[in-house]
Amino acid sequence: MREKASRTPRDERILVFGLAIFVCVFFGPFATSDDLTFWNRVAFWTIGISVIGYIIEACMIAIRDSPAFARVHIVFRLFLGALVGAVPGTSFIVAINMLFRPDHLETVNFPTLWAQVSIMALLIAGLEHLIWTRFRAQPEIELKPHSLPKDKEPQIADDATIKPAAVMIPRLYQRLPDRLREAQIISMSMQDHYVEVTTTLGSDMLLMRLSDAVDLLDGMPGTQTHRSHWVSCKHSASLAKSGRRYEVTLSDGRTLPVSNRNKDALEQMLNGKRQA
Repeated sequence: MREKASRTPRDERILVFGLAIFVCVFFGPFATSDDLTFWNRVAFWTIGISVIGYIIEACMIAIRDSPAFARVHIVFRLFLGALVGAVPGTSFIVAINMLFRPDHLETVNFPTLWAQVSIMALLIAGLEHLIWTRFRAQPEIELKPHSLPKDKEPQIADDATIKPAAVMIPRLYQRLPDRLREAQIISMSMQDHYVEVTTTLGSDMLLMRLSDAVDLLDGMPGTQTHRSHWVSCKHSASLAKSGRRYEVTLSDGRTLPVSNRNKDALEQMLNGKRQA
């Protein structure tokens, strides 16, 4: 199996912010092409999009994880987070407009600026979501076909000798792409708005909370090692201290952090695994 190194959410954020800055600098929306020179537009939009982007993203994550909105679909939670984040974002836009083009504030009011910032926030959030779900580089997997000789094929027992067993497939597999549906889940980690599900055949990003992803595992043996990480019992190898913190080593060689709050549960799971 060969897997390409996937971009991280930080890489995606830089890509989205960079594209938004490029478009705004060269097209000059909201009259910036008339009021500002080229290099002033570069400074204005670089500062504005970078700062406002992080403000709005923080609000989106806060509303996404809020128990008060647990029953609301995650897309609407992110939409609401963008609108709420546009309020402090607009305040920042007022501040940089006072610096770069104070005359512009005489022709617009706060609600108008808020609407403009909200539109940009939703476009940027939508672009980021589109990149994650449609254009993100997928792992390249090489599998060699394998088949057993006819005389070595497993024999199926007679119906009278065994009882058919119902196989429960966790609901989370329905969210995974076809290439991963026969793989074993090794771990899950939060990456901004997404859960990165790592399997024995690669990984994929799902737009949801970690708690929702764990619920969709339908009791698959494993434990949460940290507020942002869950590990499979089968693929957890060992627990060790690294500096001042603990880490769990997984079957694929990766290590994930273990919080003090979750260390005892992980130790209990590993001890039970050894005794089994």
